[in-house]
Amino acid sequence: MSTSSSSGIMLQDESNFQNWVDSFLEKIFFERCECHDDMQKSELNRYCISCDAPICRYCIISGEHCNHSILTIYRHVYQNVVPLCEMQMYIDCDKIQPYKCNKKWVVSLTPLPHNGSGLLIEGDGACYLCKRKLTDHRFRFCSIACKVQSDIGEGMVEPYVRKPEVVQNPNRKRGRKGVPHRAPFL
Repeated sequence: MSTSSSSGIMLQDESNFQNWVDSFLEKIFFERCECHDDMQKSELNRYCISCDAPICRYCIISGEHCNHSILTIYRHVYQNVVPLCEMQMYIDCDKIQPYKCNKKWVVSLTPLPHNGSGLLIEGDGACYLCKRKLTDHRFRFCSIACKVQSDIGEGMVEPYVRKPEVVQNPNRKRGRKGVPHRAPFL
């Protein structure tokens, strides 16, 4: 294996990594496995890098993925996340903000929802790519997708990171609940 020094990605070559990670970030997880639909708890919560496919625990038990590279996918704040220790084998995660999920450190596949008012911020404390607020200013990215897009080249935000709308009045802490109505005159 060779290491790409610019991005810290460890695979045979940059094009193989790009194909693998693009596919991984587009996959849908936590649906029922079609092959093991009759079994309990057969949701697609793992990803086989070798086969480029979401798989369930019964797919692994069956031996079809013996000696394959597999990532475990969890849910955290309604988002797909992967354990930091597993992902670090394939990508440099030092600049991605980790989160604690069931006593494990995880990193998000895609950007997490905005904190607070949804106001995008610049500089320290914001994701370098999507400008989401980070809880720790030491990190530069909120997700794997933002890190990968930054490694590929700036300005290539799509397809994983949508730029959210910016709040029009940055001085207002909260948006209005609705249109104000006056009490009728009696």
